[in-house]
Amino acid sequence: MFSATISFSWSQDYKNMIEKGTFKVQDVQSAAEKHFETVGKGKGYKQFKRWEYNALRNSDSGGYLKPDSYYLDELERVNQERNNNITNARATTQGTWEEMGPTYWNAASGTNLGVGRVTSVAIESSNSNHVIIGAASGGVWRTTDAGVNWTVLTDNISSLNVTSLAINPTDNTNYFWGSTGGVIYSSEDSGATWNVLSTITNGTSVNKIIIDPTNDSKMYASVSGTGVFKSTDSGVTWVKINDASVSGYDVEFKPGDSSVIYATGDGFYVSTVGGQTFVTDPDPLDVFTQEFVSSNVKWKSSLSNHNNSVSPKTGNNLSYFYSGNYNNDETRLVLPAFNFSGVTNPKLKFSYTNATWDRDTDELKVIYKTSLNGTWQTLAAYTSSHTSWVDVILDLPNQSSDYYVAFLAKSKYGFGITLDDVSVYGSVGNLFETGFESTSVFGSGAKLVGVSPDNSNIVYVLEAQGVVFGGFYKYTDSGASFTKLNHGTKNYFGYSSYGTDNLGQAPRDMAIAVIPSDVSEVHIGGINTWRSVNGGTNFSVTSQWRPNSASSLNIGYCHADIDIMEYVDGKLYVGTDGGLYVADNPQTLNSNYYRDLSTGLGIRQFYKIGVSQTSPEIVVGGSQDNGLSAFDNSGTWKDWFGGDGMEAFVDKNDPNILYGAWQNGSLVKSLDQGNSVTAIGTPDGKAGNWVTPFEQDDSAFNAIYTAYDKVYKSTNGGSSWSSVSQVFYPIASGANPINADYLKIAPSNSDVMLASLRNLLFKTDDGGATNWVELNGFDGFVTSIAIHPTNPNKIAIGSNGDQKVYISNDGGTTWTSYLKNLPDFNALALVWQNNGDNGLYVGMNYGFYYIDDTLTDWQLFSNNLPNVQINELEINTSNNKLYAGTYGRGVWKSDLYDAAGLSLEDNSYFSNMLILPNPASSFVNLKWDNKDDVTLKLYNSLGKLMHYHKSVKLDTYHKLDVSKFSPGIYFLSVNNKNDQITKKIIID
Repeated sequence: MFSATISFSWSQDYKNMIEKGTFKVQDVQSAAEKHFETVGKGKGYKQFKRWEYNALRNSDSGGYLKPDSYYLDELERVNQERNNNITNARATTQGTWEEMGPTYWNAASGTNLGVGRVTSVAIESSNSNHVIIGAASGGVWRTTDAGVNWTVLTDNISSLNVTSLAINPTDNTNYFWGSTGGVIYSSEDSGATWNVLSTITNGTSVNKIIIDPTNDSKMYASVSGTGVFKSTDSGVTWVKINDASVSGYDVEFKPGDSSVIYATGDGFYVSTVGGQTFVTDPDPLDVFTQEFVSSNVKWKSSLSNHNNSVSPKTGNNLSYFYSGNYNNDETRLVLPAFNFSGVTNPKLKFSYTNATWDRDTDELKVIYKTSLNGTWQTLAAYTSSHTSWVDVILDLPNQSSDYYVAFLAKSKYGFGITLDDVSVYGSVGNLFETGFESTSVFGSGAKLVGVSPDNSNIVYVLEAQGVVFGGFYKYTDSGASFTKLNHGTKNYFGYSSYGTDNLGQAPRDMAIAVIPSDVSEVHIGGINTWRSVNGGTNFSVTSQWRPNSASSLNIGYCHADIDIMEYVDGKLYVGTDGGLYVADNPQTLNSNYYRDLSTGLGIRQFYKIGVSQTSPEIVVGGSQDNGLSAFDNSGTWKDWFGGDGMEAFVDKNDPNILYGAWQNGSLVKSLDQGNSVTAIGTPDGKAGNWVTPFEQDDSAFNAIYTAYDKVYKSTNGGSSWSSVSQVFYPIASGANPINADYLKIAPSNSDVMLASLRNLLFKTDDGGATNWVELNGFDGFVTSIAIHPTNPNKIAIGSNGDQKVYISNDGGTTWTSYLKNLPDFNALALVWQNNGDNGLYVGMNYGFYYIDDTLTDWQLFSNNLPNVQINELEINTSNNKLYAGTYGRGVWKSDLYDAAGLSLEDNSYFSNMLILPNPASSFVNLKWDNKDDVTLKLYNSLGKLMHYHKSVKLDTYHKLDVSKFSPGIYFLSVNNKNDQITKKIIID
């Protein structure tokens, strides 16, 4: 019996919803919770929780995630407003931000340590010293000396999220960068300036960009949740050329023949004509018959067909199509074409079962058309009032030539329907009948392609099954038919050096590279890396994510979670969640197999930080995939616990004592600034949120707090715990608890505490002796809580609602919106300054601002700070410094806001800077009587960044080429950490 489900399974659904980027975050949460209730939390759970944490904080008031293009427009609006209101404020009123790092890793203890997440890498084919890398949320970086020195290229772009990179093969100064928001940026000057080239889709990731080496105006891009796109004008406009797969994961040229393209989503596709026959919004069947051969799902009849004229390239196959599975998108199951010559009274028979009408599928239709280019017509329709059929028989109209029949379902979340026993028959007997056997060797998981110029006819496909290894396939004639190589029960995507576990993080961590000089040598990666020297028949492990295990096995250490592999000039480059590694000699396996190239990359993604009240300062922080780290009083970073680091703080009485948390509220402690680590038992064995609140009492020795479904206090540094609150959100027995997101203890009175759970905010004034009370009067999910240093009744909260920031002066009884002039970014971090004016800082997903009682509006406070997401703020009163933990660019610090820093221009740090000529038509000469490096940013009148140049010296004349810009008014911003000035320039 044949049966086919016209959808994805539920286990894939929440991932596809994330990729699509059009769902409410809470809808994705609901789908994921149902999924993990079914399969458990062993596979894919951590990846989802990482996404969920940031998605909740960055969602808008409607619960949606805005695309990168929205933030780009908003940033330009902010730039325009600022430039049109030029002030001559000193940098002390705008921030004197400087980077603290880390830009290296130093394993004091723990495992799985690195600098930060590298998602993409591009190497110039003729000069392997020239490398650009993309960090998950840290932007694009460049080296021209093979990794000895790195330069960041993108700190002032609206988004620092990088998912793919390409260097033009015919112009090594032309870069392309794909982002999580479906945006492609381009640079024509080696990253000095960037432009938004195009927005392919809103909210989905550009997974790969390739450029035709024979014609650089032709480009291809694979996009999550959407498919494969083509541009014929160097990336300015894009047309979708394949939406038959659920997602666009990979796209690759056949070596030596760029007219042949391999593309993958959950299926594998081949184009032999470079996409030339594709049209905008093609019919899925027409796309298939004209262009792509799907080896994903083919069904071969065990009975002969009667005189059927089968449409090109489909053969006697039942073709399986996804044109989407979201919000009324259609999924089609298309039968082969038939020739009805001589056939009378044709009929269609099928059986149908479905148990999920109420949750998912809206309707099932049977449709037909009488020519390949004809219009589909409805033969029959079924809705949720129908539960099942057995042997449904439908009369088909008589037709003397070609005839097409398809089933069409509309599906919200991918449950789908199941069809059994499909047959077409008439007066001459069976034309099409059940009893089908699948001839496809492929499974339904995500796929990547590997090719080599050593033998361009060999194609490899690496496949996932859910999050683990699904198979390795090989074909020796350009991808028309594949053989699945026998790897038994091996799982090459897991943690085990022997491939024996059932864990993995595919397709997020999944990579393949084939050696250009030897098609038999294939490298793949999941958590660890593996190598085959016999064309994929066997694989041996080449790296281990635990340094000690790698050493004992005499193989390389490489940070866990392999995002990308590239083989260039005899070297294998590997982008991981801990940085960039290179195998200088991939044929020789030993403990030095990989060399870390990451030193100098400031790309750590901090969830939280803590700062001592000492000078020199001690800074601790927890980061995604790179553990807990500490900047000690000697000015050195050390990593003291691996995995995902979360909240951390320095003991206020003894700066040698460090506290930290990792996934879901597991707690640790160090008594010697991270040289050794002790686990702290979690209260009542509880598991908390992905980032669980963990705080210290400012006034009591050894008193610490943490929050799960209720708040707990320890008076002995974590040796024992007692609850100090009720269960905030009681739920049914056996269900997952709803845990606290944020917790704050009033610095001046530890009896006053606030805790938030999503859009709920609770407070106690008696240290939890009686039940905490719920506070109201604000809108949205709470994203941050700050209590004034000396006044426990003065509270600020961040919100994902439209008002961004609220302040209460009466302990939360009433709230006042402090939106004022804040841009439409998300307020993610707040901290009060005890300066007598009630100074308040807010860090956003883009931008940083200050306000106090003397100011009517928020003041930009981001001089020298990248446009990076701010996750936490801390003030050190011993040295009067402000610290920001960023999600992608490490830790930064600045002098505090100083109203006395206001000055007139003639007292400015840049008062003697020359700008000649002005107006200008070709060049502007800049000169300043100082040897300090500066950053130059040139904006047009609409606030768009037109030119960006970092680390410039102006002690001799610097020539700025303005000949390529249209006439008009421009604004030149010159800054370093000491000061900033903006000047008008007229280009005529």
